[in-house]
Amino acid sequence: MGSFGKWLTGFIILAIAALILELFTPWGAKANSAAMGNSVSTALNDGGFKNVTSAMAGNVAKLSGVVTSADARSNAITAAENAQCEKCTNRESGKRWHEVDGTDINVVKPVVTVSPYTLTGERTDDGGIVLNGYVHDDDAKAALLMAAEKAFPGKVTDNKVRIGHGAPTENWLAIATANMAGLSNLDTGRFTMKDMDWTLAGKASSVAIRSRVNSSVDSLGVSTNISVDNAVAENVGQIKDGNVCQQTFDRLKGGTKIQFASGSAEITDTESLKLLSDLAAAAQQCSSFNITIAGHTDSTGIAESNRVLSESRATAVADVLFTSGVVQTQLFTRGYGQDRPVATNGTREGRTQNRRIEFTITKSK
Repeated sequence: MGSFGKWLTGFIILAIAALILELFTPWGAKANSAAMGNSVSTALNDGGFKNVTSAMAGNVAKLSGVVTSADARSNAITAAENAQCEKCTNRESGKRWHEVDGTDINVVKPVVTVSPYTLTGERTDDGGIVLNGYVHDDDAKAALLMAAEKAFPGKVTDNKVRIGHGAPTENWLAIATANMAGLSNLDTGRFTMKDMDWTLAGKASSVAIRSRVNSSVDSLGVSTNISVDNAVAENVGQIKDGNVCQQTFDRLKGGTKIQFASGSAEITDTESLKLLSDLAAAAQQCSSFNITIAGHTDSTGIAESNRVLSESRATAVADVLFTSGVVQTQLFTRGYGQDRPVATNGTREGRTQNRRIEFTITKSK
């Protein structure tokens, strides 16, 4: 027999010996691994780690599952490490036969059910917002903070916005977002959401801003309590006193004149449009009263032409109020031309005073 034949014969003998050892020697590494796996599983179960399982890879116990804290994860690994395998052969006394890999144990904090379910946002002195309360999951928290950043760029303080079950409505996030947007338009304020009771309160710089904020959250069921500094009108709801409505119009108008393009009824002046926006907001609070808009001119030109121009300008003002939300049946117009001067037409200053729009509040019939 040549050398190759001897080599082949030897290889076959070794292979047969290895097979026999695998088949007939139950106390080899494979048996040890299985026995060790059983011991680790028992240790985990006895330690209360019902959601952690073990799979043996040789002498390594690979743990996987879910626990509620980092401490629980550490304790599960320790329990697996301390597991004993008396049946494992070739184990030195007092030493572990196995190793433990716990990298696949995930820590998932339990989500509690919260009652009452709350969320608050408070405007800070520097124009930012401080948030505190609950949303239903991590995605909702991220969306809440994104909306807050949009309303208060660079000035958002997350004062423990937490995850909790028990939101009273699926619109919780939408309501919070609307509250933040409204709060961003106020000078000072706070929104409070407690179960199904939602309130936005604070101070606005004008009646128009208050009206816009009220409108933006009203359809969502949010109650508002927004005041306007130096406003004569009531802070909330409809004004029931005609004198208060008249005073509100007079105060808002003050010495501001509604400017028209020369010889026409076109209103293009920004300040005039802002004034009309504020007046429209006040008119909506005075919805039980009629508003008469009277146009006046100076005596320059033909009297009839002046009357027509004054009527056209009064109508233009009414149109702006209507497009700003005032009910059309609440508005009445008059054009008096040059017939009701408040100053002499003999001077430039007097003629300027005579060219005017006046608002008169009367009880609707």
